[in-house]
Amino acid sequence: MFLKKHIFCFIVFCSYFLNAQTNIKAMFYNTLNYNSDIASESRTPYLKTILDAVQPDLFMICELKNEAASNYLFENAVLPSNANFNKAEFKPSQSPAKSLLQMVYYNTEKLELEYNEVIPTNIRDINHYTFKVKTDNSEETPVRIEVFVTHLKASRGSENMDKRLASVENFTRELERLPENSNVLFAGDFNFYTSNESGFQEIIDETNAIQLIDPINRLCPTFPENGVNYFIEDNYDATYFWNNPSFADVHSQSARNGQVNGDGSGGGMDDRFDFIMMSKNLQTSDKLAYVENSYKTVGNNSNCYNSFVSNSTCTGEFSQNLRNALYYFSDHLPIVMELESPRSTLSTTKFDSFSIINSNLVTNTLVLQTPKVAKNIVVYNQLGQKVFEVKNLDTTKIEIETSTFTQGLYYIKIDNYKTQKFIKL
Repeated sequence: MFLKKHIFCFIVFCSYFLNAQTNIKAMFYNTLNYNSDIASESRTPYLKTILDAVQPDLFMICELKNEAASNYLFENAVLPSNANFNKAEFKPSQSPAKSLLQMVYYNTEKLELEYNEVIPTNIRDINHYTFKVKTDNSEETPVRIEVFVTHLKASRGSENMDKRLASVENFTRELERLPENSNVLFAGDFNFYTSNESGFQEIIDETNAIQLIDPINRLCPTFPENGVNYFIEDNYDATYFWNNPSFADVHSQSARNGQVNGDGSGGGMDDRFDFIMMSKNLQTSDKLAYVENSYKTVGNNSNCYNSFVSNSTCTGEFSQNLRNALYYFSDHLPIVMELESPRSTLSTTKFDSFSIINSNLVTNTLVLQTPKVAKNIVVYNQLGQKVFEVKNLDTTKIEIETSTFTQGLYYIKIDNYKTQKFIKL
């Protein structure tokens, strides 16, 4: 019985690698007036630190000033973090706000950009991108993601709420042009103070051509039907707004307690302004689906309400080094979520191999060489149990001390390279 159990575990473990799946990590980030100037360029290394930690496949941004700024960010933060990335064609603004723009950068090993357009609004553009997931049968049965990125009007007051609603209506009309089963992501700095606002309700309206949802379903309680206008300051009740401690784990703005170099807001983390919304079909699709519990506000350890993200007391999942970088780069925090396809990625590196330099018969040290800079390495034993892991590597030569490993067969997984094995003597 003991032997059968171990053989079963071994088969399951091997099947995991033989039937590889494709995971796509999407990330949205307000890059805080990122410009082609010394001030923005000087904080770019912080963005590389953030990208190294998160490792997105689809990187969506807003508050980009111009094409020169986009190129600098791409060449000095995105590419150094992942050499397989490309950028969409830059589109000048077609809306009144000419210098607060959106952009996307993407992992060419997983995504192919097929379409890129601008949807004008009364304030700022909504950028629309169509990506095809590069799977091993993408030509026969393509899987596409319709990606929309925007930055809605900021500030309180009925006039600003009306402007947010008008922009969202431009977006929901666009949904009518898509096939009804389209996979949709709608990301941006939405600037809603509550999910009760009409613009937010328009996004999640069940009667839209394609229904969108909040992946984590963290909406504010609805206003009671008592005739009270809670948007008026005199009637404010934090129960119905993001600005209350019950949403501390999802607040994305402000990451600071003061301005940095005279820019950004500094009120501490107390609002959920930044979102990645998704089409409801991504909950159940067998072709591309949301990965449960993958939606996160990067840097938010759930314990920094009304404080700053780099506060040394706000410890947790996200490291101090990452939170320091987030503090200095922007007054917003990034949002991430993952999508998963059962199909394997059509990737050149999927068939490439790293080298075991000394021997795959190992006593004390295993030495590995990768064709390109490696990011993550995991070692499993023959039962599929993780026995070693290092993240955020930045090297092509890796040495693993194996003297404490028990004798037996082990599997090495490095990034998207073909899995290899070694035997500990």
